[in-house]
Amino acid sequence: MTESEGRYDQKDNEFIAWYPPALSSDEVADVWAPREAAFYVHIPFCTAICDYCGFAVQRERDADQPRYLAAVHAEIQRYIDQGRLARLTFSCGHFGGGTPSVLPAAELVAIIHRLARGARVTPDAELTVEANPISFTAEQAATYLAGGVTRISLGVQSFDETILRTIGRPHRREDVEAALATARDCGVGNFSLDLIYGVPGQGMRQLREDLLRAVDSGATHLSCFRLEIIPFTVLKLREAAGELPDRLPREVLDEMDDLVAEVLVDAGFVEYGAFNFARPGFESVHNRIAFMAPQGEYVGFGNGAYSFADGHIYCNDALIPRYVEAVEAGRDPIAFSRRVSSVEEMSRYFVLGLKFFRVPRGPFLARFGRTPEEVFAPQLDALAGDGMLRREADDYVLTAAGRRYVNNVCKEFYDAGNRGRRQQVQFVPTLTPGQILAYSRRAGLAAQPAGAR
Repeated sequence: MTESEGRYDQKDNEFIAWYPPALSSDEVADVWAPREAAFYVHIPFCTAICDYCGFAVQRERDADQPRYLAAVHAEIQRYIDQGRLARLTFSCGHFGGGTPSVLPAAELVAIIHRLARGARVTPDAELTVEANPISFTAEQAATYLAGGVTRISLGVQSFDETILRTIGRPHRREDVEAALATARDCGVGNFSLDLIYGVPGQGMRQLREDLLRAVDSGATHLSCFRLEIIPFTVLKLREAAGELPDRLPREVLDEMDDLVAEVLVDAGFVEYGAFNFARPGFESVHNRIAFMAPQGEYVGFGNGAYSFADGHIYCNDALIPRYVEAVEAGRDPIAFSRRVSSVEEMSRYFVLGLKFFRVPRGPFLARFGRTPEEVFAPQLDALAGDGMLRREADDYVLTAAGRRYVNNVCKEFYDAGNRGRRQQVQFVPTLTPGQILAYSRRAGLAAQPAGAR
């Protein structure tokens, strides 16, 4: 008798045609159920490029706006015609940049209408437009609201003249106050403000006054970012030339983190994610879909826009000419892509989810068929032991210490193939040769002894 004959009493002759066989009538409606999704449209134009900016942007005066907008419309129509959006239901959309408000408001509304004609956009979708105080007018606000925009995000950054000059913003406090008055007078009931802190030379009193002024503005949402001085920006050149105050020490920056949370939570805001504070009920829908676990799908249009759809993460070409030329030639303007493996998707669940402080276990098990403990036991045990993470009912929740080091904690869940890699795979220079030469000379002078100048 062979080993196989001893193993089985009889031969199984069932023809296996599909797997798994444990089908259920309960899930019939799920087969073609629309998936909730978000869209993003990148508008790369700015009146002036801020000194700290490292995004894929272009000065308005140098841009061929009609050609770019035609390409965006053509890209969206390509997705529609090829059925790529057929199973997605957009419950939010975001126009970012750059500065979308430098365009006539009707141009943005036309893009919304293009999507609504060819895809599902829910009647109550949260549609956000980023605006700069110096390019936000009552006429724009009226057109936005009539065209379906439900939320404005104002890039205030600070109410303090000194801070605004230090970071190279083109607006002043009076522009901020005028934009806020416009929002209120035009009936924009849902608007968010961006604030930057940790600016060289900034004091705790200045930060507190900025926060209190933001609270008093009537904003429903605040995004508060600690300034990063990155290479290949004017701010970095100015620092090298000795034109900035000294960077704030780490302990002061940590105190500022605490002050932001303290002031805003005391004022009734909910700290629902890293850098994000909202009045109850006004948490960003885009953040919920794109980042909070379990993440949904989002589709980006325009140069440099990222997407996560149909099991792929991909990004469009960041260089405007190459983006436009690809669309005009009838090609996808995608520069980089990757089919996300099951391991990467499980990592993504935690990497992005923990940015919003809480990751539920149940949807992880439902999506991947495994518990988080089976996949990430070493990370979960180590972070819990270090007081960064705790189990709360059926969720994993960041502690106060974990929130302070949120990006460190998130990167603990990178898989081996992505560990140590940076997100920015494309670089779009915004510095002019004249700026580089001028600040190089200033840096050289600053480095010389006083008597040698």
